Amino acid sequence: MPGLNVIALISGGKDSLYSILHCIRNGHRVVALANLHPELRTDTEDDEDIDSFMYQTIGHSVIPLYQEALDIPLYRAPITGGAVDTARIYRHDAADQSAEGTSEDETENLVPLLRRVMAAHPEANAVSAGAILSTYQRTRIENVAGRLGLVPLAWLWMYPSLPAPGEREADPLAIKEAGLLEDMAGCGCDARIIKVASGGLDDGFLWESVSGSENTGRAVRRKIVKAMGRFAAPEDIRGAVLGEGGEYETLAIDGPGFLWKQRIEIEEREVGTGEGGVAFMKLKGAKCVPKERDEITPQDVRRPALLDTPFAAALEEMPELSPSGSETRRLTASLAWSICEPHHRHSNSTWTISNLVAPEAGPGADEQMNGIITKAEAALQTISESTPRSTEDIVFATVLLRSMDDFALMNNVYVSLFKKPNPPARVTVACGDALPSNVKVMVSFVVDMGARSSRQGLHVQSRSYWAPANIGPYSQAMSIPLQGSRVVYIAGQIPLEPASMEVATAGKSWVEDFYLRAVLSLQHLWRIGDAMQVDWWLGGVAFLTGEDKSIKTQAKIAWHLWKKMHTRVESSESDDEWPQLDAWDIKYGRRGEELTPESVSSTLPKFSVLDEGAPTISPFLAVEVDGLPRGSDIEWQGLGSQCETAAVESKTDCVSTTVDDKYRYIGLEVTTSQEYLEQSLREIMDTHCQNKGLAQAVLYTTQPVPEGLWNGQVIPCRSVWGREGRRLTAGIALQELA
Repeated sequence: MPGLNVIALISGGKDSLYSILHCIRNGHRVVALANLHPELRTDTEDDEDIDSFMYQTIGHSVIPLYQEALDIPLYRAPITGGAVDTARIYRHDAADQSAEGTSEDETENLVPLLRRVMAAHPEANAVSAGAILSTYQRTRIENVAGRLGLVPLAWLWMYPSLPAPGEREADPLAIKEAGLLEDMAGCGCDARIIKVASGGLDDGFLWESVSGSENTGRAVRRKIVKAMGRFAAPEDIRGAVLGEGGEYETLAIDGPGFLWKQRIEIEEREVGTGEGGVAFMKLKGAKCVPKERDEITPQDVRRPALLDTPFAAALEEMPELSPSGSETRRLTASLAWSICEPHHRHSNSTWTISNLVAPEAGPGADEQMNGIITKAEAALQTISESTPRSTEDIVFATVLLRSMDDFALMNNVYVSLFKKPNPPARVTVACGDALPSNVKVMVSFVVDMGARSSRQGLHVQSRSYWAPANIGPYSQAMSIPLQGSRVVYIAGQIPLEPASMEVATAGKSWVEDFYLRAVLSLQHLWRIGDAMQVDWWLGGVAFLTGEDKSIKTQAKIAWHLWKKMHTRVESSESDDEWPQLDAWDIKYGRRGEELTPESVSSTLPKFSVLDEGAPTISPFLAVEVDGLPRGSDIEWQGLGSQCETAAVESKTDCVSTTVDDKYRYIGLEVTTSQEYLEQSLREIMDTHCQNKGLAQAVLYTTQPVPEGLWNGQVIPCRSVWGREGRRLTAGIALQELA
């Protein structure tokens, strides 16, 4: 994949400069630097630090030197606005994407600056920033990047929660809580503290190097960790150690020679003070000076390991599985599928619109998607007279295509449906000839009937090491309140390596390749669930594509991983690996149990919500379809819950998850022969689908469904598999009030 030509947004701080190293490490070229600064004064060279929600401005008088130090063109512009939109998610109207940014918000100052850079460097197609944990900063840069057609890069996103690079993992002296700073030190970065604003840090920390190497640097990092441990909550300490809460700010003055051609030297430094214990450096006489040659290469820039510990362990413990024999399973090709009837189902919290098709709109996927949009908008108008609904209230979409070749045509129209931040989560699969005749697209929607202000979304569009960027019109996840709990709809996850956005491969046998992809895509589901504070999985579906000889093995692998990740394991963490309490902690009331591994780093699923000894494996299905995005052979889709309690009940052909005794997800395995499928479905309809509390009913089937039989969503499949890789005639997922 060709490298990107990157505009690097810099503030002078450690994170934005370190992000440039990761651009280079990942095969990209930085063509320009860009910086926004306070209005310049001509009567002094003192730094005029302003209180900006978005930008670091302390040390801005040094910024012009980066052009010389890095030998990369620098473009600057003044900050003329303020923080008008202070919401966590930036909501500049995406419908006005081609327009010049004209609002008074300081974010909009980026638009003319980046346009100027792009005019001077027409090859530029990406923009990087140093966001680590700040959704506020990341979403604003993503908004601007999307309007300008630039790929957003945020290499440090969620860095404190990512698995340690191998180099750090192998270093017994590395300070875990300061992992990012350790990695900066590992490639020769030098970033100095120039402002402190935390009760844990005083002016004695000013001009200390947070990324110094060996003894001196580690002594500073230990002092920061200890200071932050006294004031930051255990779950916040790793962010505080990096200055993510404004505890301190830095100025990068040196780095590896493949980027830094000279280093920055400050002739005069003076300590200044502000309100609330703030202290800062006044810098004068900044200049570039020659630097000693080093042997550091881009390969020395550390990257987080690909897999978290549980998933790395799962990869190492691949079960002995041999390819199964050929199966007679392509039943759908010879059977006539009629038009699946559209269905509406209403519950207290959601409204589902299922099986929308529009073959009458034309033969093309784009024409049919337009027709589906018209029908969806009409249906939304009829949902509620008292509370009108619109496409903004859709929280999840299932898009079925005849062929993945139609994806672009469909998507170009689909994107017009959602213009606001946090569009619905989505799963997209191709069903081939299992779709009804003349149907190129079939779509189902879940509509939230609650207040929009109660909705939560996750839409990370930046490329990082965390999880694949969602550059299309769909979010990684949407969360809505439901009967006192929260239900989290998570988009389908395919095995893309987050940094490259390429499908992962082990380069070995097909079984090992598939196993890696199954593990990686499941980890994506887990990381998104963790970011959305999911406590327990209601259920999961693995969409598969494969050959006759491999599909049963793939289904067994998917089940094996789902089962493994739902199995209780005892923590192997040693107490010695966690910060110890000293006399200050004891005197001022810090308790040892507050710094346990469990409180510092949560794991998913959280077995604490279950009764001891209760079943732990949530409902599971594996379904074979005709095609998946990017030619992947697996796509995981999960439904999560934020809850206080969960209970899993397992029977021969049924597994259910109930959360907070109020909401239930039921997975049914239909094993009857094909000729008795219709009878089985009627019995299921009579037993489950007459319930007024039923919120959603999804049928995964290899057989056409008689008209009027199934009152819910239908997903035509080539084959369906249940627990232990057992072949099914059909699988059913129900959501209902308990």
